[in-house]
Amino acid sequence: MAKRTLMLLALLLLPLAGCTQEPDFWIGANVKISGDAGWGSEKTQRSLQQLADSGADRALLVAFAWQAEPESNDPVNGSDSTPEMVQAGLKQMKQVGLVPVLKVHLWIPEHWAGDAEPSDPDAWFQAYREAVLPLARVAEQEKVPAMVLGTELRNLEQSEHWPALVAAVREVYTGKVLYVADSLQRAEEFQHWGLFDVIGSSLYPSLPSEPMQRDTQMRESVDRLLLLGERHQKPVWVAEVGLRSADDVLSAPWKSPEEQELPVDLQLQQTILTKWKSVLNRPGIEGMGIWCWYTDPDAGGENDTDFTVQNKPAESIFRDEPANP
Repeated sequence: MAKRTLMLLALLLLPLAGCTQEPDFWIGANVKISGDAGWGSEKTQRSLQQLADSGADRALLVAFAWQAEPESNDPVNGSDSTPEMVQAGLKQMKQVGLVPVLKVHLWIPEHWAGDAEPSDPDAWFQAYREAVLPLARVAEQEKVPAMVLGTELRNLEQSEHWPALVAAVREVYTGKVLYVADSLQRAEEFQHWGLFDVIGSSLYPSLPSEPMQRDTQMRESVDRLLLLGERHQKPVWVAEVGLRSADDVLSAPWKSPEEQELPVDLQLQQTILTKWKSVLNRPGIEGMGIWCWYTDPDAGGENDTDFTVQNKPAESIFRDEPANP
């Protein structure tokens, strides 16, 4: 009798064996390469292990396409984002237990990606397609579940070239294909969500310093995201949300240390990111990607005022248990 009971129990548990269930709401980090810690390196392995040990579910590998000027028409894969290097990074992410996502960004020296305004859009999209297709093939080989095809390309969002670009990527890649707008307003104005599997947005709104007003505004932002998802019948990703570990950053949270020198404030970063995690964890929003994490395991620290949460109190954001908002 006991043997029969054990057999029945084994049959009941069999479907669960070896299964990794996706969390209802995932949280991960956008991982940027450090100059002395390339994809595939031992340093990168230690950094990704630290990210996994911190409790993160996903790692969004930031791969760069590069062009010289905003008006340039010839984006190419960056020297640190070749298909071989990206593949090495995706493999490392999987090795430490992180779900990898490939996230393509445009790099223009001394400019933001949203400044890109090519003089010949036809030539630009052709070159961009030639840059991203090899990366899409790598993502397919590594069974990456999602790929961000473009990030914050503000001046190119209304282009008629998106359908052909997405179709070309889908010929070689079977995972989810995303675009990430740079703000809620831009996400609401984007006309091509029907081409993509997920609505993606960055989230860096100006916030009040008064906590109750701030909480209200944050919840209103989430309500707008959910309405956008309902309108297009698609899930939402907040693919980027971040805050520098510096004082007085709430009025312009998108500004980098190069744009504005400020004193360190580790607690403000932890408080705001923890609150974002709390308000974003709602049905219809699948997850959030913290900006950012570096492949250098020693990045960040208590004297750093940049966006990374590494080696700071805000690293606790990835844990399941909520911190005090």
